Amino acid sequence: MVPDTAQWYVVRSKPRREEYAQDQLARRGVHTFLPRILESGLGGSPPVAGPLFPGYLFACIDLAVQYTRVVWTPGVRNLVAFGEVPTPVEREVIDFIQLRCGAEGIIHVVRTFHDGDAVRVTSGPLEGLVGVVEGQVSARRRVQVLMELLQRRTRVSVPVEMLERASL
Repeated sequence: MVPDTAQWYVVRSKPRREEYAQDQLARRGVHTFLPRILESGLGGSPPVAGPLFPGYLFACIDLAVQYTRVVWTPGVRNLVAFGEVPTPVEREVIDFIQLRCGAEGIIHVVRTFHDGDAVRVTSGPLEGLVGVVEGQVSARRRVQVLMELLQRRTRVSVPVEMLERASL
């Protein structure tokens, strides 16, 4: 239960310990929010959810009552402050981020490509090839790419997850 006098604050965690700090704070009855973003995997590996703000998470606390409980939590470095006193984050900012995260707390980045964009295939049998987008991303999250294959221009349908922007 979050007290009526609680406000959101930015908690600085130890390096790569955001989830650990969140778990430890939850054990101490602190309401937290760790927004994550789905990041593309390397070399065609599946995407991985990582922190939206590496090294930071949010905690909704009554500063006068819960300050020491938070700063002495394993995995936590401190509360972000501008001056001597930790600075609260406006509720609207947290609401804005939470709306984009969905129920699972993850922001899904939707790559968009436009007609004429130069792209490079990042994985699969066409890895490394460069082409030009023709049209828009389909409902199935595929895009038509015009490529030079076997000395002729060929139109290929490629999933957007396998593309990145390139320069020609």
